[in-house]
Amino acid sequence: MKLSHILLSLLLALPALAQQPSSSTAAPAPAIVRFTFEWNIGVPWQHYTVQVASDGQSHFEGTPHPDETNDTDAYQQDFTLSAADRRKVFDAAQKLNYFRGDFDSHLKHIAQTGAKTLEYRSGETDNTTRFNWSQNPDVDGLTRFFEGIATTVDCGRKLAFQYRFDKLGMDKRLKELEDLQAGHEVEALSIIAPILRKIAADPNLMNISRESAKRLLRTLDQPTAPATAAPAQ
Repeated sequence: MKLSHILLSLLLALPALAQQPSSSTAAPAPAIVRFTFEWNIGVPWQHYTVQVASDGQSHFEGTPHPDETNDTDAYQQDFTLSAADRRKVFDAAQKLNYFRGDFDSHLKHIAQTGAKTLEYRSGETDNTTRFNWSQNPDVDGLTRFFEGIATTVDCGRKLAFQYRFDKLGMDKRLKELEDLQAGHEVEALSIIAPILRKIAADPNLMNISRESAKRLLRTLDQPTAPATAAPAQ
């Protein structure tokens, strides 16, 4: 009888034990670097934000400047940044003390080039710095990198539009992209690899357009092992 009572007690206790919260600790959220640009006469974007997480998961959202198509609809795109590129972002953030401080040049007679904001978030760390132009080479380099991503996203957006509605004009658009790449004005072309592959594989497009897309695809970085960003101290 005693054994049966013990077994019965154990059976009754099992549901309660199953409902006990797990003692395991949830994995910390990835660190985040965010770049924001705002300028009402900015071309091609009046406003955009690029957010990069230390695990590579990234997000772009922006409002384009009105152009010949009067396209002012907000645009968003998720993408995964390569290990090399996110290492570049987080190494720069670390060198800049995770954006603690004032990095604006505060020089007089400097032309306005748009309000820019860099943010770093990790755990309890939440730093923000704003500037128009900075003399700090690391701030300047990081700014140019994010501007290059914004240009890449814009090119992909326009190529997708061209592919759907004006395939005859595709060659001109691809030539513009190749010129931007030659001038180091685009970054992380892997972001727009899907539309480039679609163009390269489409037998209904002119061969010159397909070959341009193939050349651009050959320049993409080879995949590398994921990198772990250093957390703020």
